[in-house]
Amino acid sequence: MVYSILKTLVLPPGIFILFLIVAFFSARGVLARLLIFLTTALLSILSLPIVATVLLSSLEPYAALITEAPIPVDAQAIIVLGSEVYTDALEYDGDTLGQRTLARVRYGAFLARKTGLPLYVTGGGADGSHPAVGKLMAEALKGEFGITVSGIEDQSRTTRENALLSVPMLRHDGIEHALVVTHAWHMPRAIESFERAGLRVTAAPTILARRQDTQDQHGLSDWLFSVHALESSYFALHEYLGSAWYQLGSAGRGSN
Repeated sequence: MVYSILKTLVLPPGIFILFLIVAFFSARGVLARLLIFLTTALLSILSLPIVATVLLSSLEPYAALITEAPIPVDAQAIIVLGSEVYTDALEYDGDTLGQRTLARVRYGAFLARKTGLPLYVTGGGADGSHPAVGKLMAEALKGEFGITVSGIEDQSRTTRENALLSVPMLRHDGIEHALVVTHAWHMPRAIESFERAGLRVTAAPTILARRQDTQDQHGLSDWLFSVHALESSYFALHEYLGSAWYQLGSAGRGSN
């Protein structure tokens, strides 16, 4: 326990928080102290695993398939949303899937084997210098999971474009109801985007902040500063901002 506490205080973000506390007591002037206090408070709160879990869990209204909800019998396909690319990877001699994309691909492959449903992928590229994430997903599914995808959408750059550009591909293949695979915290925005694009979808979330065996059970580690927790808080806040932006855009377009 002592080691865990010391490690938390010596490594980021704990060491930064300590420096900010020292700066607070060394600063002169009300405004300087106020800014340092607010920065310290926000960094401390967002770096706590228990706070990150609460933020992420609030974005998880959809149940985990199989364990919490049955897979709909009328589902016709699985669509996996891409995320980031691990570019110029030395060990792979080129670009490959980033951690978030790989987690989604793995769960999509798991569902495909469970259900026998055809698998589709969606995700474009940030620029023309690297392959689109959709193509990398298809390559990984075939080469590492032994699954050939039924369709690739490789032009989208946002969640909304994931839906707008992949729904025509799905409809062309006669798909009216699909399972959507993405991170649990990203699912509300994904589901809204696909429904607005006119496709009936069922959420198939992965990497849930909720855990079957740890609900309402918190230990010391939940109260120790963590870079992973800070990253998780970032993704949660990013989703809140993204959802708000989508809502503003929808309001600006009226009901269309």
